[in-house]
Amino acid sequence: MTDTPRLSLPLLAAGQAQKHVTHNDALMRLDGLIHLTVDSRTQTAPPASPTELSAYIVPAAGTGAFAGRTDQVALFEDGGWTFLVPRAGWQAWVIDEAEHNLWTGTEWRRDSPLSSLGAERWGVNATADTANRLAVSSDACLFNHAGSDHRLKINKNAAGNTASLLFQSNWSGRAEFGLAGDDDFRVKVSADGSAWHDALAIDRASGAVALSASPWAAGANLLVNGDMAINQRGFAGGALAADAYGFDRWKAATGGANLSISGFTITLTSGAVVQPVEPALWGLASFAGLPLTLSVEDLSGGSLAVAIGSQSGTITAGAGRRSVSLTPAAGDTGVLAVRLAPATAAVSFARVKLERGPLVTNVAVRPTVQEEFICRRYYWRLAGNILIDAYQAASASLCQLIVLPVPMRADPSVSFAVAGEINISGSERGVTVQSPEQAYAHLTAAVTGRVRASFDDIAFDAEL
Repeated sequence: MTDTPRLSLPLLAAGQAQKHVTHNDALMRLDGLIHLTVDSRTQTAPPASPTELSAYIVPAAGTGAFAGRTDQVALFEDGGWTFLVPRAGWQAWVIDEAEHNLWTGTEWRRDSPLSSLGAERWGVNATADTANRLAVSSDACLFNHAGSDHRLKINKNAAGNTASLLFQSNWSGRAEFGLAGDDDFRVKVSADGSAWHDALAIDRASGAVALSASPWAAGANLLVNGDMAINQRGFAGGALAADAYGFDRWKAATGGANLSISGFTITLTSGAVVQPVEPALWGLASFAGLPLTLSVEDLSGGSLAVAIGSQSGTITAGAGRRSVSLTPAAGDTGVLAVRLAPATAAVSFARVKLERGPLVTNVAVRPTVQEEFICRRYYWRLAGNILIDAYQAASASLCQLIVLPVPMRADPSVSFAVAGEINISGSERGVTVQSPEQAYAHLTAAVTGRVRASFDDIAFDAEL
């Protein structure tokens, strides 16, 4: 043996000449390795003017004298560089990092986070890994102030990422709060760690709060007859001509539409349907610049293309309430057209809702009577008929007042049919609108005697 097994110190040979050279070499190595201090472990090139105290851990991609010496300890002695291959357990203080390092046998690793560089992983009564670089197994944790305040910060990269606190039961998620998938503050809950439900959302811009799963806290639906349950025209479903109304307040867009309803499920096979939304109905002068959210329930078959005024977006298929938020442009004044169309193939969905703000809330269905009254602001079909049957002098007229159940948006147009005519003077019979609130049926007798007419299928139309 010519060297010691641990530090590779040179040994004196029997009868060796100039023993002081070998002895001094061993002392120099001991001087360098005992309480080893190195200038850096990241400097790839040797310093231009090294001293007898110069020492380095050679990083990868070393150059010059450091080339090919990765992870070795470089000591400058007797005017040249000596390189020592470390053994597991060797320790070194790295001056430029103010950090204690340990050679594991495969890498130099920070022994403790004594500097701002910290440790790559840290476990407290637990094993940290690359996903959970800090792991703590304890009954409690304390983050205390250092004289006054204390803030815990969780930072994410971008709006679409997540910065949140997740609460688990037996490693399965049950509750989460924070910025989950966007920059609005949300509280979510789950029964199985897979399906999640928004319980609360706070709009980052306005501070508006939405309790998404609480019907009593639902925002008002700006659409009328969002579930298409009111059907005064008796539309049976199927093809609907361009600009023709089917279910109350819903008409086909240019190019027509094909739709049907079963229970609360609406199937839009092709084309597009539109509802013109009147700002004045909701006490607004305009929707321009006002964030709006359109949502549907249980969208299947594909995505739903949505247009609100000049702005457009898409709702992707999925269970539960799905939504898209759009802000009408400055030019979207007056009546706002809300348009729905299949993005590709036929789609099915339920309970369409349009609400103010960028957050989606649950549906609180208005009472049917109230919804019908709102529908009748735009269209009203009189149930039954109006019969005028009397004895009248020649050329004399008879009238019967028709009081509309709710004031209409404007003076409506009227359509009707006449049956059972007796003694009518030419075409002197009809239904005439007086105001948004009333109309009258009238006729004129041709000759003295009985005069009669039945006015059927009367409909008043003030649609937008």
